Amino acid sequence: MKKEQNNEEKKQQENEEVEIKKGFFKKVWYSIDKIEKYSELSAEGLKRAIKYLVILVMILAIISSIVTVYKSSLEVKNIAQYINEKAPEFNYSNEVLNVESQEPIIDDSTDFGKIIIDTNTEDEQKINEYLNDKQQETTILILKDKLILKEIGIQQEQIYKYNDLFGEMGISEFNKQELVNFLSSSKMITLYFNLFLALVIYAFIIYLINTIFNVLLIGILGYFTSLLLRLRIRFVAIFNMAVYSITLPTILNMVYIGINAFFNYNIKYFDIMYMLVASIYIIAAIFILKAEFNKKQGEVQKIVEVQDKLKEEIKKEDEKNSEEEKKEENKETGKKDKKEKTDEDDTKGEEPEGSNA
Repeated sequence: MKKEQNNEEKKQQENEEVEIKKGFFKKVWYSIDKIEKYSELSAEGLKRAIKYLVILVMILAIISSIVTVYKSSLEVKNIAQYINEKAPEFNYSNEVLNVESQEPIIDDSTDFGKIIIDTNTEDEQKINEYLNDKQQETTILILKDKLILKEIGIQQEQIYKYNDLFGEMGISEFNKQELVNFLSSSKMITLYFNLFLALVIYAFIIYLINTIFNVLLIGILGYFTSLLLRLRIRFVAIFNMAVYSITLPTILNMVYIGINAFFNYNIKYFDIMYMLVASIYIIAAIFILKAEFNKKQGEVQKIVEVQDKLKEEIKKEDEKNSEEEKKEENKETGKKDKKEKTDEDDTKGEEPEGSNA
């Protein structure tokens, strides 16, 4: 008994070690290169699938946030260089920006679009004229108490008040040179780190919602595919497989985001490709399940046929044996009858005593 218990404990430990070894990166490998393992991954349950999805999305959010912070740091450096080389002298105090120029400054920058600096006007009509210019390009309007950003394709302008922007950083006053020095200093690292944390949380929530929605769509596609193939699979199991099918598209998305950090590269139909790759994976996984089911069904059919043949042979053997037994019984019966008849004849042939007297 003790040996059996020890063997069972060893088996349980081995199973647990196998489950531990099948960690996140092994699941990534299975999801991309081992489609036949989807049923095994799905069998681990919904909780493990969701956990895998959360980790995958978190990695995507971190990469996206790093790229955004990196690009923002480059933009800040360009802004510092632009201010140092092209901006007139200015100073900020009492929540008001003062520029040493009586006329509006308009500059068409290749990096930032159209930059308009006018700290002397408060006329709403004039401000609207700046923003509603017929030229379709990004416009940055710098006023004495706020900055207005109008981007192409976005109808509503983004307004940033200086007291909110600089107040969060604890800055109450500065001049041109102090601003350039601050933007180029190591103090910006703290701001970049805070920006990174905020972006990670925001990107994780957005990506998770979008990914779950995509997984649901892919799961529905997989469910209808299973119905067409006449496979009875629960939707939860197909949803789990859909989670793993989204792996390669998500990794491609990470690579795409990383490339955009260094090159302005745009794939027009990336979203369609994203869903198409995942759909191919889930459909392939279901077809593999169907093939395995047919294979097992064929094996079962062969076993049934062999069992039927064995039954027939056993039946024939039994019939043969019963016939031989009957023959033996008939022979025995015949022998007995013959013997009895002989005995009777012998009895009849004997003369009674005193018959010759």
